[in-house]
Amino acid sequence: MSSRTNKLVPEKLVIKVNHDKQVLAIAFLFKDQHFIVCLHGGCLQVREAKTGKLLGDPWQDIEGSQICAIDVSPDGGRVATGSKDGKIRVWKWNGKTAKIIAESKKHSHGTAANCVCWSRHDGGAYIASGFDDGSVAVWPVSSGLKNPTSTDDTRLRHIHAISYSHDGTQLLVSGYDREISRLTINERAQEIQLDEVIKICNNPNHVSSATWAMTTDGHAIVTGLTDGKITILELPEGQPLELEGPGHSDLVCAVVLSLPNKRVLASASYDHTLLFWDLGTKRTICQPLLHSADVTCAAFATNGTLVATGTCDGEVYLWDVADFLSNAMPTEDVNGRDGGTTARPSLNFDVCNARVDGS
Repeated sequence: MSSRTNKLVPEKLVIKVNHDKQVLAIAFLFKDQHFIVCLHGGCLQVREAKTGKLLGDPWQDIEGSQICAIDVSPDGGRVATGSKDGKIRVWKWNGKTAKIIAESKKHSHGTAANCVCWSRHDGGAYIASGFDDGSVAVWPVSSGLKNPTSTDDTRLRHIHAISYSHDGTQLLVSGYDREISRLTINERAQEIQLDEVIKICNNPNHVSSATWAMTTDGHAIVTGLTDGKITILELPEGQPLELEGPGHSDLVCAVVLSLPNKRVLASASYDHTLLFWDLGTKRTICQPLLHSADVTCAAFATNGTLVATGTCDGEVYLWDVADFLSNAMPTEDVNGRDGGTTARPSLNFDVCNARVDGS
């Protein structure tokens, strides 16, 4: 970390991963030393977090199906993908090339798998997926993605985001609808049941992103809307409340939670900004982080000190936010423990506006 760090502006590394393709999804892997990028067209790239350097060969599905969703296993060494052909695949990367180690059958209705999510309460024993026809499936990893538990009853027209609750008993699913759905997983009975459909907003607004969250009062759901608003719903009896402070002016494409303490939320928007929120006070913290184009995805590193964002013009931004967030919140809130400092990879963000052109 440079000794010249300005705590009001986090250091960043800007990487041109492609000159004409949108970054669809991004995630950290291998103890935050690397990150993986999913580009429009189905290409996956692994890059070094220190420098942005491309590592090994880009991944491409040999069947030519466009990969549109990724998630990294809890151990950081495997990647689940969802594709336009409706297949779920698990990949293992050896440092240069990637190999598919498990593959599902095509979705029965032949629709795209728009989102995937590893279970974390059990170390990644299952992968949940959402499809373009509004259905959901849960795949056992140990069986090689065979014999999934599934349901068509989500009351949504299609699914674009899916996530496990912290205890793994429920799924949160959302599509471009005014509602979101909570599903209960009964692994013993191999059933997925619709638990609740929650209305979040009215026409013409729709839910464009959603995630589980934790507050001082317990479990909550955070949603990003197409008009730029972000709401939080305290469970089990709460009503959606809009987070306060200067917010977004356009569609919120991603809401992601910092893993160490689950209190800091980042939101990415088509208004070219990334914002941070304190879920304790339910307010914006810090200034917006500006991008050159629409922000399309975001991810926290597992230790919460780095944030990666992707844009519609093929750029990835890596933000070192440790000092940035510490300046806005108490140290124990940012690092997840009282007064400590979080270990993080050694980065060479020597200047605030470093740029790397990668191929």
